[in-house]
Amino acid sequence: MIACGAIGQGQKLAAAKRDAPGRPRLAAGMKKLANSTAVKRLTFFDVAFYSIVATIGIRWLPVAGALGPAALPLWLLAFFSFYVPLSVATVELTARFAGSGSLYGWTRGTFGPLAGFVCGWFYWVSLLPYFAGIIYFMSGLVLAAVHADTHNTLLYLATSLVIVCLATGLQLLGLRFAKWLPNIGAGGSWLIFFLLIFAAGVLVWRGGGATNFATASYVPRLNFDTAILWGTMVFALGGAESVAFLRDNIQGGMRTIRRVLVALGCAMVAIYMLGTAAMLVILPQSALTRLSGLTAALNAAFAHVGYPALAVIAIVGFALSQFGGLAAWFGIGAQLPVEAGIDSFLPPVFAKRNAKTGAPVAAILLQGSLTLILVSLSEAGEGAAAAYDFLVAMSVLTFSIPYIYVFAVYLSQRRWPEAASAWTPPGGKAASRVLGLIGMTATLTAIACTLVPSNADLHPLANFLKIVLSTAVILAAGLLLYGLGLRRRARTAAG
Repeated sequence: MIACGAIGQGQKLAAAKRDAPGRPRLAAGMKKLANSTAVKRLTFFDVAFYSIVATIGIRWLPVAGALGPAALPLWLLAFFSFYVPLSVATVELTARFAGSGSLYGWTRGTFGPLAGFVCGWFYWVSLLPYFAGIIYFMSGLVLAAVHADTHNTLLYLATSLVIVCLATGLQLLGLRFAKWLPNIGAGGSWLIFFLLIFAAGVLVWRGGGATNFATASYVPRLNFDTAILWGTMVFALGGAESVAFLRDNIQGGMRTIRRVLVALGCAMVAIYMLGTAAMLVILPQSALTRLSGLTAALNAAFAHVGYPALAVIAIVGFALSQFGGLAAWFGIGAQLPVEAGIDSFLPPVFAKRNAKTGAPVAAILLQGSLTLILVSLSEAGEGAAAAYDFLVAMSVLTFSIPYIYVFAVYLSQRRWPEAASAWTPPGGKAASRVLGLIGMTATLTAIACTLVPSNADLHPLANFLKIVLSTAVILAAGLLLYGLGLRRRARTAAG
């Protein structure tokens, strides 16, 4: 499943010349998937719930609240400078490229197979520590719920294994069954949101809000906290492009995708802005800076309002949203090895799908195995745990790099002739060019912010070099796989 056929005859001929050996396999793979009747198509609500749980992270509310009311205009700036350009680019590129649609296919069809592979490689690698982090959190939550020893390594690993197997098994059943977890997860996200709004409303009714918004400063300070929050906000608003992966499985096609991205944008503004404001009504900024995460924030928030029992309900909702997010991204991430397999950059087994469910079995099993390895490393000892924590921190950077490619592709498309099936925003090419430049600037700024050293960092230069070198290692590993894939393709063409 891959999007690599560009609209416009000149561009299609250029792409064919650039990568002739892989085209027959690629076309056959797309035709086989398109003709499949086993995969039940997703409705608007399925895709909307899928995108909400995949892209909206409730855990960012206390992080943003730690900056105080100044986080509110920063959310708006991030939304209009990143989410809006990204969603518009997603709609237009999905309409312009044939096939299922993905940032891998967009980049490959515009800049060639090497750029496409590197873009997809960074995108996929960034998901692995994200999966491991969710599973690690949920294992601790399950052990705490049954009053087991949360410091028992074997119990942690056993619980993580069960969760990985459950997530993997559901994906192997195909979208028909796997879609229900994101739907439930979206419900968990909205449950937390409305409980926070309720708690904040109770405090406002009593006249006891923790923050005076009338006298507060809304100008962010130029320091490390603001820099790291900007990178986090861009990370939190990313993911609109993931809807394109589902294009061939969506009822209504592009019309549904446009409606979903509008609904997703409205949900982001509501949850991130009103949710952050609610956190600041319930707890003062100084309290939020001392909290270790959303679970602690929820316990403190509802205890402060006088309804500690609601914290349990909210934490259950948080667990559902986390597992729903795992299921959503697990399915999205598995598409990238499939596309690389169709292109012969990975062994042919990754290009195969189950005839009945449409599930990419090899890609799903690979993701599940690597995720379990990362979870195991986090419990293997102090040194390995530190390495795991560093991988989690690197996910923000590696997740942002593919957006450079997306906006570069989007800006490049402006030179292409108009096509009957292509969608353009109001204002035409001029508006698209402006949006592309704004999105590219926001992405580059977010990446730069991840490299800003903390004031408490004793070795800022060493840690900066560590991030740069680690990124280079990830790139080198991707280039190695790409080189092996080229040899495999050459053997296939010769045979």
